[in-house]
Amino acid sequence: MKVAILDIGSNTTKILVAEKVELGLLTEVAQKSLPCRLATGIGKGEFILSASAIESTVKVISELLIFSKKFSPVLTKIVATEALRRLSNADVLIDRIKKDFGILIEVISGSQEASYIARGLSTDPVISSLTEFHAIDLGGGSLEIMRVINGTPQDVTSLPLGAVVLAEKFLGNLSLKPLCKDILAMQNYISKMLKDDPFSITQKCVHLVGTGGSILFIRRLISSFKNIEFLSNSNLSLSDIEKITNQVNSLSLSERTVQFDKLPRDRADVFPAALIVVLELMKFFKLENLTHSFHNLRFGLADELLTDLDPSH
Repeated sequence: MKVAILDIGSNTTKILVAEKVELGLLTEVAQKSLPCRLATGIGKGEFILSASAIESTVKVISELLIFSKKFSPVLTKIVATEALRRLSNADVLIDRIKKDFGILIEVISGSQEASYIARGLSTDPVISSLTEFHAIDLGGGSLEIMRVINGTPQDVTSLPLGAVVLAEKFLGNLSLKPLCKDILAMQNYISKMLKDDPFSITQKCVHLVGTGGSILFIRRLISSFKNIEFLSNSNLSLSDIEKITNQVNSLSLSERTVQFDKLPRDRADVFPAALIVVLELMKFFKLENLTHSFHNLRFGLADELLTDLDPSH
């Protein structure tokens, strides 16, 4: 039995087809992502989805649904997070998707998002033995931070520190090499926001687990840089992330996409901001390592759907 989860994100829209195999292990059957930058303009205080953005989003959703159909999922769910929560005319897109595809988009709250992220992470064999850890999910529109104890998220916070939002707010022309003064201003902004947030008073972070497309690509670049097997390299060190950051931020967008051919252009333009967020967060928590997990929000949603459909698993 398979289900499909389509997640309309702030920078990309993704679909996961998953099933449970023996012993109830949640397994990816297939997944695909396409650029769909709904967070454009949010960093500049613009909260309206343009007609062209609606059309491009509908096209992306159509392509992803067609992709998933060949795997015959028994149920397909569409969810949206930060970008749609902040857009004043999100209902226009929601109505259009319902009309075209017969599926109602569920716009989930920040606390629901955290719960599904924690549930997804609990299905990852790499970290399932951890009874307590801190988790982050870095998207285009926001950064979710939480402490997870026995699979339950606590001390959840959502900060406007997404890669697209920060890049728009601080980095100016994204086709150019970032200016040192702009990077410093962004670092100071992130550092102050982390220190001012009530989350900072929670217990010390010992183990940090990260999900989201930006952290996935940090892992890809580090694996390539160190010439090691991608799937065996879930542990990302502060020193390696700093090296990648220095290289990325020394290049213009065109130079970046040539030197880092594993980095797609639709992510490469905001990648400097994503790297700086991760570095500032690790410094805030005084950590030398970050563990990347593939088991994100979509895995949590898939696990819930499959459990509801077949409680025996």
